[in-house]
Amino acid sequence: MEVYIEKLWSLEVGVGPAEHGVYKFGYLWLSPTFRNQFWKVDPETGSILRTYNMPGNVWGAPWVDENHLYGASTEGSVKCFTHDGEIVWTVNPGLNEFVAEAITEAWGRYIAVQFPKGLAVIGKSDGEIKWCLEWSPESDVGQEPTFNPETGLLWVCKPTAEGNLEAYDLNGRLVYRLTLPSPPTTYACPQMWRNLMAVVCRKDVVVIDHLTGRIAWSRRFEQVKYGNWQSDHPLAGGPRVITPDGRLIIWSADGTVYCFGIETGEELWRLSLVNLGYASRDCNDPWGYAGGVASDGVFIILGRNNLPASSGSPFEIMKNRLFIIDYFSGSILTVSEPQYQMACCCKPIVAGGRVVIGSWYKDSEDREYSARYYCWRLKTSENRILRNVDYEWLGSYHHGGYKVGALLGV
Repeated sequence: MEVYIEKLWSLEVGVGPAEHGVYKFGYLWLSPTFRNQFWKVDPETGSILRTYNMPGNVWGAPWVDENHLYGASTEGSVKCFTHDGEIVWTVNPGLNEFVAEAITEAWGRYIAVQFPKGLAVIGKSDGEIKWCLEWSPESDVGQEPTFNPETGLLWVCKPTAEGNLEAYDLNGRLVYRLTLPSPPTTYACPQMWRNLMAVVCRKDVVVIDHLTGRIAWSRRFEQVKYGNWQSDHPLAGGPRVITPDGRLIIWSADGTVYCFGIETGEELWRLSLVNLGYASRDCNDPWGYAGGVASDGVFIILGRNNLPASSGSPFEIMKNRLFIIDYFSGSILTVSEPQYQMACCCKPIVAGGRVVIGSWYKDSEDREYSARYYCWRLKTSENRILRNVDYEWLGSYHHGGYKVGALLGV
């Protein structure tokens, strides 16, 4: 299969992260972190149509439904807006600053918002807190919950050493509790495929049968080296990717990509971007934070090289590449010219045949740059029908990325 990429537009954020977002109702809803705003953006042109002001940094994507936008910020508040920008309600659960990458809807009538010190389930209509969990963080924070509408359970990764994966019902009753082989990594969230659920931990990827609450299989990764680090957290970063047909794609901190069958744990292929000359272990930033998405037979990831732009190295921050990989075979189909900044968005946005990924704003020596959102169009020589469907947070409730036909068509 031949795949072509075309850069459509970029949207400048300024000095600060161009963080996450969703595609709903024909618009992009983006989270430029240091602007303390959510943006409603035209996906055709990249122009800002409306802003929604927050009292602190917006590290995570908003939840957007037909009439409202719900968002949280580092000041600790959760706000509800109409699409026209009118504030409907504001609440602060007192659970510390919001540093996760998304909030999610649960049981239709609520949103679930996770903070470093706990989780709040909040009524969408009035901002009333239905119930809260509280804990004392013992490991990396920033995790986010996942709601499964088929079982009616909210699954929660916790930044604790023990009992760090739990499931709750509508009334806040604990249904399952597991201790993962290693603590969940920063920005981890349960990712579901049929009866299975994957969680990325510091050292392990763990697959659980969420109908029984038992671990189906797990895989431990060895230490990796990048920059000046010999890291025993080889999976540091955010969630990884599940394909619509049940392949689990994992990339380690040193730029190695693995593909497993999620049902069996069998390794299907492995791809070292270092060995191929596309990445360098001299870079101090772990690839686990790079953004990846998979659908329609391709896996897309933006490079995460992070040397100073003045270094002259092929791996400097301004020379990253967009990779299009055949996720059946692990072969690289297309690689962009090296011209883009380091990836920031752990969860790229799919918008009707386009991929939108934000960029970071610092190199490994803390030099600062103006960050941007970048939008690429994907095309294939085959005659396919493209589906212009909503793309919430890697596939909405499941954090999985199951949109078929949204990238290259069917």
